[in-house]
Amino acid sequence: MAGEALSLPQAVARALAHNPAIRAGDRTVVAAERQADLAGLAPPWVVGAEVENVAGSGSLAGVGAAETTLRLGRVLERGGKRDARVAAGAIDIERSRNALEQVRLELATEAARRFVEVLADQARTTLAAQDLALAHELTATVRRWVQAGRSPESDLDLMQIAEARADIEVEHASHELASARVSLAALWHAAEPDFDAVAGNLFELPAVPSYAALISRLPDNPALRGLALDAHAARARERVAAASAKPDVTWHVGVRRLSTFNDTALIAGVSLPLGSAGRSALSVAQSEAETEAADARAQAQQMDVRQRLFSAYQEMVHARTAFEAHRDRMIPKAEAALALTRKGFEAGRFSFVALSQAQRTLLELRNAQIDAAVRYHILLTDIERMTVSAGVSSP
Repeated sequence: MAGEALSLPQAVARALAHNPAIRAGDRTVVAAERQADLAGLAPPWVVGAEVENVAGSGSLAGVGAAETTLRLGRVLERGGKRDARVAAGAIDIERSRNALEQVRLELATEAARRFVEVLADQARTTLAAQDLALAHELTATVRRWVQAGRSPESDLDLMQIAEARADIEVEHASHELASARVSLAALWHAAEPDFDAVAGNLFELPAVPSYAALISRLPDNPALRGLALDAHAARARERVAAASAKPDVTWHVGVRRLSTFNDTALIAGVSLPLGSAGRSALSVAQSEAETEAADARAQAQQMDVRQRLFSAYQEMVHARTAFEAHRDRMIPKAEAALALTRKGFEAGRFSFVALSQAQRTLLELRNAQIDAAVRYHILLTDIERMTVSAGVSSP
């Protein structure tokens, strides 16, 4: 893809396709499915054999008095234990799938955030290059005027300082852009960026639904859904614990050969554990406490997400206000002021200090506009993550 401009949907798609975290989450889902299959199996048949009365003393010496037994047995589950395990396994599968969706959402959000950073650093690099070009031009102008005796030598010194600062800003912007590109490419496990630039309009701020509409989407948030599934899992474990109150029956049948009599006989047995109800009650109490804790965590997290959504929404509204103020009012005035100051400087009516101040003010305002746009897009990605629409709004 080198030589092509990368779009946000392409960046998100590459991250989701190649990031190792997605493969890890997918394998976790498979593991949960196999664990659920295992939990749904009935207790296995047990076959056994034993030999008694061998290698003893006296009449039991050798194997002449041996008693050989072959038996086949199984545990008979009671109380719906298997169904309870199957239900718990199904919830665990759902939890692992939800966790995978959360990873995908977080990864898409991070891809959008890093994409915006690259886009912003591209804009800062272009702005720094423009400022440096203007500094070169003004330095040449001031040098001619100093040579002509029209300006003092100090003006040239000050202009050369401004030129050096602009050159440093270009270098700084360039290495920030390089770092941002590497950071973005790392999301799809690329050691080096395999794109030259990203494509997008940083200064186009997508519209956002109302706060009320965003709140209505919160139940779909994977983090909140995960906490709700944790509560469901705790209730499933509670049902498994309750089912254990009814003890399982272990039975077996077999055949025994008595070498002394050269005869065989059938055998059968059954066993039943005692104290199952008491143990079950303790397990149920533990599961009930875990269920209550999971419900409380879900409620706390829901309020926290609502608060963070409200704060992010307010900050995003402020970022748009700041961006529009720079775009519509401050920057046009600063551009007009710089144009007038430069004309006055060329006509000898304004000093170099006034020109330098006008140029610096415009540069600061343009950087502030970029910062406001970046804040808007970053806050938008965070809101989209909380409302499960990450990667939709492209800058």
